[in-house]
Amino acid sequence: MSNPTPAPRDPAEANAIHAIRSLVEAKDLRAAKQQLRQLQATTDDATWAMVVEIANTLRFKTHTVAVTKLRNLWRNNEPFRPLIEACAPKSEEHQHIPESPSQRADNGPIVPRASKVRQDIDPDKRVAPQNRRRNPNKKIIEDYEDSLAKGERDDPGIAREEPIVGRRDYDAEALTHVPTTLCVSCRLERAAIDRHTDRVRAGLGDDGLCGECRSLGRPGLPELSPGHTLTDQVHARLDFVAEHFPTGDRGIFRQEWRYADESARPIITAWVKDHTSPDPDRRTTLRANQTPDLNGWCEGCSEYRQLAPGSGSKRLCFDCDPRYQRSAVQPGSVEPAHRKYGEEVRSASGESRTHGSSDGAQSSDVANESGTRQGPASAERGGSATKPEASVPSIDHRRKLVESAREKARAAAQERRRAMTRQPTAVARPRTLRH
Repeated sequence: MSNPTPAPRDPAEANAIHAIRSLVEAKDLRAAKQQLRQLQATTDDATWAMVVEIANTLRFKTHTVAVTKLRNLWRNNEPFRPLIEACAPKSEEHQHIPESPSQRADNGPIVPRASKVRQDIDPDKRVAPQNRRRNPNKKIIEDYEDSLAKGERDDPGIAREEPIVGRRDYDAEALTHVPTTLCVSCRLERAAIDRHTDRVRAGLGDDGLCGECRSLGRPGLPELSPGHTLTDQVHARLDFVAEHFPTGDRGIFRQEWRYADESARPIITAWVKDHTSPDPDRRTTLRANQTPDLNGWCEGCSEYRQLAPGSGSKRLCFDCDPRYQRSAVQPGSVEPAHRKYGEEVRSASGESRTHGSSDGAQSSDVANESGTRQGPASAERGGSATKPEASVPSIDHRRKLVESAREKARAAAQERRRAMTRQPTAVARPRTLRH
């Protein structure tokens, strides 16, 4: 059966080429360019491709070779014969190809051929190696070294904002990344040949197994219908993974996304978003050994002190923190503890003396007399028996003692610092005058 004869092209294109030729011969290059742009806008891709081929042939080939090639194009492309005839050069038109410099005649002066210079060598004037001495002129060497890069030293230019540092990892770039998927059974990388099985050639989809798992008869992806799409293949793989592996979180699906190619990643993202729930927030807890820093520079006194806990954004020591500051204790305002204890003893002894006098009034005179003589002694014994034990100081009292001790220590430290600042740093030696 013979091939159908193609339809002839529109002769308007050949007429446009003739018009462009006439404009070029008239040296109206601007109008010729405009006419050529209009021809490019109105012609189809096949016609313009033929125009480009003819232009390259006439530009880069000699006249004989170009005419031969145009004849072959005319013979093999019947629809474009009017266009090729319009572009074919005339018999008197030839392409000007300048000669190469090696073939061009030189019009310069004739110079005699260079010949070897005759040298007169006198062996008697040679210096023996043991008598040779190197005595270079140091000034010449120094002047030469000073002249090196003198312009750069005088005008260093503008300093760069960042140093030129190469961050290119040549070892990583030398590696060839081979995109492959994981086996749906052993979760190991598959070889490239595992994706070209008889099942894939039959159009039933990939089984997702590596060579070893396939030889052991392990289950893989089910067969797909002929004419399935990439979305069907990816969904079948994700359904198999969700059925045979724990999917409490999205970790295994992230692994599938990482090993998939660029065209399958959007499909995996949409499937995971529709069929799974987001992972719970994993909040990191502070470990037991991560304790805050107890010491540091105080922002109040600018000294390295023990910092008060919970001082907020400011780092304050115990002395500068207003929560730990109390009113100063005035001298003599704290009552001695032994005076308080004495009052308690006297009050207890007065109560016992009152009970002893009431019992003497009800007894006889003899008993009253004896009781009167023994009253002071019994009262003293009763007082000693009912004397209360020394009580433990209260919390407020102990706090006041601590505050007073702290104030004394702070005052002593300040006094030592003042003494150190008043002390001269160096002692000048006495100078003696010589007479």
